[in-house]
Amino acid sequence: MKTETLKNRFAKFNGSKNSKAYQIVRDWIERTNKTYMVFNNHIYPCHTSGRGRYTTNLDYTDDVKAILDFLKIRYIANNDSPRGGLTGNYIHIITKIL
Repeated sequence: MKTETLKNRFAKFNGSKNSKAYQIVRDWIERTNKTYMVFNNHIYPCHTSGRGRYTTNLDYTDDVKAILDFLKIRYIANNDSPRGGLTGNYIHIITKIL
């Protein structure tokens, strides 16, 4: 898929432009890492917030997958955590972008 085609499809997305999932996918398309969640063709859409007993997991996996489905991008969602923790979720992009 060409980059121009992908950007045109992404411009037609009518969801929230301020959502974290939108920013993550935009980072992947533009090949930047402003959200610190994109590494080559891997997207790690979960992270922890807070400290001590007030720690929470922020999970954007389903939202990112919905945007990738809208863009018709092929991907594999998996977990690389040894005990299956939430922060081990990742999305591997299969579609090649030229």
